[in-house]
Amino acid sequence: MALVQSQADTKPAQGSRIWHPDFPVRPACFPFFYGWVLAFFATLGVCASMPGQTIGVGVFKTRLMEVLGLTSMQLSVSYMIGTFLSALFLGAGGKFFDRVGGRKALVYSVAALGFVLLGMSFVDRISLLAAYIPVVNFRIWLPGFICLALGFALLRFTGQGMVTLASRAILGKWFDRKRGLIIAVSGAVVSLTFSMAPLSFEYLIRDVGWQGAWQVMAAVLLLVMTALFWVFIRDNPEECGLEMDGGASSKPRKMNPDAMVHRDFTRPEAARTFAFWAFTLMFALSGLVITAFTFHILAIGEEIGVSDDFILKLFVPGAAVSIVSGIAISWVTDLSFIRIKYLLCIMGISGALAYGCVGFGTYPEISWLHVLGFGVSGGCFSGLSIIIWPRFFGRQHLGAISGLFMTTIVIASAVGPFLFSMADSFLGNYRIAFIVSAFFAAALAVAALWADNPQRKLVQG
Repeated sequence: MALVQSQADTKPAQGSRIWHPDFPVRPACFPFFYGWVLAFFATLGVCASMPGQTIGVGVFKTRLMEVLGLTSMQLSVSYMIGTFLSALFLGAGGKFFDRVGGRKALVYSVAALGFVLLGMSFVDRISLLAAYIPVVNFRIWLPGFICLALGFALLRFTGQGMVTLASRAILGKWFDRKRGLIIAVSGAVVSLTFSMAPLSFEYLIRDVGWQGAWQVMAAVLLLVMTALFWVFIRDNPEECGLEMDGGASSKPRKMNPDAMVHRDFTRPEAARTFAFWAFTLMFALSGLVITAFTFHILAIGEEIGVSDDFILKLFVPGAAVSIVSGIAISWVTDLSFIRIKYLLCIMGISGALAYGCVGFGTYPEISWLHVLGFGVSGGCFSGLSIIIWPRFFGRQHLGAISGLFMTTIVIASAVGPFLFSMADSFLGNYRIAFIVSAFFAAALAVAALWADNPQRKLVQG
């Protein structure tokens, strides 16, 4: 397939042979479009971020509290501080992605996550050494608190931040017309994998201990994942002599106006659009609530009157609904008559429904509505979060724009557990926090009606 020289994000030849697009495998020589291989490993990249996601950290919570002598509130605050610190560097991380390309960015980020996990497995010993520092030892819990906050900062930056950002941004560079299909399949795999993470990590901890669990994960990332991503990941099709989607379609069809890119936006230009913040704030609210719900899951279950097993098992049907809705959302984005802003509106309505269930509902009677709301909202998140940025703002500055988006998401996820903990401490329950979140979700659903694709305005103007 002919090389498309006009693409703005085509990279020059790499200085070192080990990073050359045709080494050690040549994508253009595959008997089928290499984007399908790329999609598999980019999806694997998102799955590799699990140890740095809240769903992967939560099972370590009680173990860390025990060995470091921290209370639940102290652990929540250290998690918030660490996540805040990680968000400060995600903008630079996005620019790093644009500068070095997706292949290097993903390999380096996965390796960094592996080393962070290795360090986190010794956080108890590191905190003992930190206790000898006069500045941090005037409270018995402070050395462990500081070490854990710094560890969380590195864990969140590498895992939830860079590994996720790089994997999703790479995927967005290889597909255009088929982007909805790819995102649907990728999102289904990620949702299923993430739903199994807490139980899998818990079993691993029981077998080898919390330290051994992090060490096993570190070994897998450093010895297996980094090698796989170096071999198979490529930044974009143009550097490999290929075209997006594998070339021209043999079956012409009417394009969705929301899929037509007329020019590339810079990060400051994107940040000045209403659409960017309408989508970003909706995703941020979802991240805030889901992180808080996951972090305080057992306490919330007790408050709404269900057992630990019952509240944990709601993740399974929720993941199923998320997979189905994610596939549906991703598929309809490729239809010529669909406006993506209406899909964002659906996300807001389903989110308001889910949060309202926890805030006002009676369990277990309302559990089916809980599963439906959280599932559809999660499906919209996975289905839209990769599609919108290359369609709305082009591919040239995709890393920087995604970095700003991820920074906002990470900040929201940082404050989520803390805000919900504050609601419980000062207002006596978590329900009020869910009620407030439901009102915000409804308001953002209304705002979504004005979140038009900025590319449309270029044509209309």
